[in-house]
Amino acid sequence: WTTIPVEARLQPEQGIIPTVIGEKIKTEKAKESAEVKDELTKKWTKQSLAVFLIENAEKSGNAELLKKMREKHSPNLPTTEADLENARAIIKSAQDPKARAAQNREKLGMIVELGLLEKLQAVDDNTRSSFMPYGISGVIIGAALVFFAFIGFDSISTHSEEAINPQRDLPIGIISSLVLCSVLYVGVSAVITGMVPYPDIDHGAAIASAFGDEGIRTNSTLLKLSAALIAIGGLAGMTSVLLITFLSQARIFLAMARDGLLPHSVFGVVHPKFRTPHVSTMLTGGIIALVAGFTPILRLEEMVNIGTLFAFVVVCAAVLILRIKRPEAHRPFRCPLVYIVAPMGIAVNVLLMLFLPLHTWERLAYWLLLGLVFYFSFGFWNSTMANRLSKVFGSPETGIASGAPPRA
Repeated sequence: WTTIPVEARLQPEQGIIPTVIGEKIKTEKAKESAEVKDELTKKWTKQSLAVFLIENAEKSGNAELLKKMREKHSPNLPTTEADLENARAIIKSAQDPKARAAQNREKLGMIVELGLLEKLQAVDDNTRSSFMPYGISGVIIGAALVFFAFIGFDSISTHSEEAINPQRDLPIGIISSLVLCSVLYVGVSAVITGMVPYPDIDHGAAIASAFGDEGIRTNSTLLKLSAALIAIGGLAGMTSVLLITFLSQARIFLAMARDGLLPHSVFGVVHPKFRTPHVSTMLTGGIIALVAGFTPILRLEEMVNIGTLFAFVVVCAAVLILRIKRPEAHRPFRCPLVYIVAPMGIAVNVLLMLFLPLHTWERLAYWLLLGLVFYFSFGFWNSTMANRLSKVFGSPETGIASGAPPRA
């Protein structure tokens, strides 16, 4: 964890080079086929990174690092003068301050927009270490991006109607599963970063690749089988997450349809035999399949993260407001120390949202606008709350209360 030298850390250019190559191919190879573009992207990326990492190791004066970089990247070095010049041009573009500024804007869009980047960099410089190489911002960015791994816990609350004793069972289920999984997440992270230096971790299949590579290095059949088992477990885990998401979303729609916020004929229909919202489940699955098929997975992760974080902000604020406005209301579930927990929940979730890219905030605004349009065109006029109020205060159209004479 702590033996990776400063010069061996992931450099900003390593994240910028693929972007530069993508723009270069888009402008210079626009007429080429998709297959040619894909091959050129792979080739130029390998060559540019090989030249950059080896030259960076040479400048560091670290003989051990240089040896490691040459062993790993020498096969990817350019073989012709033209390829070498192309790689150097790509590296030069990646080292341009404008490219670094563009990367900061992409990763820390809201921080940049609020003018907090310089202050954040100063904090990072004071908190950066071998164990935390990117400072506190690196930790927060990682937490914001991996937040989707925790959103399954709130799905327990969506099944409260199916619990035998929800007042007792739900808090136990949510808190215990959250604690256990957090311990497991930290343990797995400790193992993988202890096995493989973090710059060398395979982003595609980190744990399976680590065990597989170690099995090949030590010629261990057990480790090779472990890699296969881990890959199967990862696939099963992702499948179970998708299924629980479908299950939870359909029940959220069912509750909203009962409240009149969604069309009851679609989202409130329950199967006569299985007693499940089958129409809503099929519709949700079909929409998610289309979105997943035509949307980049990283963009989906960011949207899911910011949407869930914003929902938690709303929940914390709503609980706090109701405690102040309606202290006498019956509460099947009570939040202890709400005047501390709710503001802290709002602050932490907003902080994580600030470290998500600017385009994610833009998409959140679009979704909110779409939701508000639907609410004021349908939900506002059909909700059970509006119907109750119309009986007491009169309908929005007539202003006549149920059983009361017309207003003058």
